[in-house]
Amino acid sequence: MRGRPDCPRCLGKGLVFDPDPQKPVLVCGCTADLAPDAETLGLPSRYRDADFTRFWKWWNNSQASGVRALLDRVSDLEEWLTRPEEEVGPIPSRDDLVKLLQAVRKKPEHGIHPAGAQSLFQWAQNGKHKFRHGWELWWIHGPAQSGRSTLAAAALRGWTERTGKAGSFVSVRTLSQSIKDVYHDIRSYQNQAFQSVRDLIEPLQDKPLLVLDDWDRMDSDIRVAQALAQLLDHRYGEELPTILTAAGSPEARELRENHPLTRLEDLSLLKRLEGAERVEMVPALRPWIDRMERS
Repeated sequence: MRGRPDCPRCLGKGLVFDPDPQKPVLVCGCTADLAPDAETLGLPSRYRDADFTRFWKWWNNSQASGVRALLDRVSDLEEWLTRPEEEVGPIPSRDDLVKLLQAVRKKPEHGIHPAGAQSLFQWAQNGKHKFRHGWELWWIHGPAQSGRSTLAAAALRGWTERTGKAGSFVSVRTLSQSIKDVYHDIRSYQNQAFQSVRDLIEPLQDKPLLVLDDWDRMDSDIRVAQALAQLLDHRYGEELPTILTAAGSPEARELRENHPLTRLEDLSLLKRLEGAERVEMVPALRPWIDRMERS
């Protein structure tokens, strides 16, 4: 039995003990609002045990061979910051690098964890993050097998456990096919329940937290893009937290010729996606080292 971590009655235990040992132990009322289990969240079986503790352990093991080489460059990055701008050029997001180096000096693992992952962790677990554009939108990107979906699942679990609210993990590839089936097979054996696109999208619109996994794997059908764009528009309007995962960054999406979202010509949606908080599945120090070497 678990309670909400911030509950003042049970202090997260889920049970309230009376000072009188003769009186019964009571189940705290906060357990009624406790976050749903992995199955209710819609987590695929391979992600059902995902949490931040397991993710950090897996990530650190996967990066073990390159840790020393990365940490050895910290002093180079610090020296880079002290050099005059006319020599090295402007350093975009300079303050972010300063904060990262300060964190690495205290805990070296901050330089090894995925870029932006510590911010995602603080938001999911502690509710602490200042979003640049207001809407709580995250974009986690990295190649296949990089752990992006596992990290998203860990964030979903952490957030729902902290808040006691519901959430859902949805495969965009599967959802796309379901939407397409509605249009092409509305009265076929594939759609015996006669579902509409509204039936598929409405349950997702007001989920307190929604993870849209493999956003870049949506079907090329323009009607699929319209349905997913409407889903995001609704969540933006209601200011509902949303996490997207993809192989590349939002900007990389535009490099794909004839991508359905680009064909929608919805500039406001594209702008919102580009304004998402980023998590890149590479060690946090790596992008800064690459920038320094190019300067």
